[in-house]
Amino acid sequence: MKQTVEQIMAKTLKVPESDIHDHLTMDDLEDWDSLKHMELIIAIETSAGIELTFDEIVNMRSVLAIKKVLYARGMIEL
Repeated sequence: MKQTVEQIMAKTLKVPESDIHDHLTMDDLEDWDSLKHMELIIAIETSAGIELTFDEIVNMRSVLAIKKVLYARGMIEL
């Protein structure tokens, strides 16, 4: 990946990178709604050069869940 998950999320969600941690979920940030979620997915796909499946996208509701999907794809280390 060209950027880290934290960098992508901070830029997309417009929050400081220091606010992004493994236990952050969609429920924790008001701005992380369904539209922002799709923007985040597109940013991740672009950075990683992959296309995520529907099931992966639906399950990516936290930073840790996103990292687990990317780890399973061999894109990052946990």
